[in-house]
Amino acid sequence: MGKRKAPPAESPLPSLDNFEARLAKALDRAESDPDSFESAHAREGNPRTLAPRVPEVADIVAKHAERTAAAGPAWKAGVMRPKKDPIKAAIAAAGKWGTKMTEAVRDGSFAKGLAAVDEEEMIRIIEGTDESVFTGGVARRAGKYRAKMEKTRPMVLALAEEIDKMPQDTEAQREARMLAATRGMRAIGKRLKA
Repeated sequence: MGKRKAPPAESPLPSLDNFEARLAKALDRAESDPDSFESAHAREGNPRTLAPRVPEVADIVAKHAERTAAAGPAWKAGVMRPKKDPIKAAIAAAGKWGTKMTEAVRDGSFAKGLAAVDEEEMIRIIEGTDESVFTGGVARRAGKYRAKMEKTRPMVLALAEEIDKMPQDTEAQREARMLAATRGMRAIGKRLKA
């Protein structure tokens, strides 16, 4: 009778197997004590200070405002030269609309309304619209964006720290980290909607 092989030792590094449970605990911690994460703020490194793992809310908001202002011309150029026909794309996307749109799609009023759009008039309106309409709208909502980032950042930080604990030596381990990132962002999205 041969010797029984010992079961393989469990890796001390977290894996995808229990990722959702670990993340749920980390997200609870992010909601109750967002500053408890080691990498939440700048910390001493060797030889230089390390930046927060996820940028500070003030930095996120400032970068958002700066990039939005700079994106005005690109926004208008993109709207004027879309990659898909906007009317056809909107009709094709009808199935993605939520429950509030279900009735309009079912009775055909959604498609009928889009079919009635005067595309030439739409283009004239866009051409006559200053880029500041876009950038000003974002600027006016800066407080709302800041509040959202204050709630979101600790959760993204919790997710980042959980992913950092996962091994990354093999291709399969790196794929597991990518899958964990996707699942984690979905979990964060659900919490933010709750």
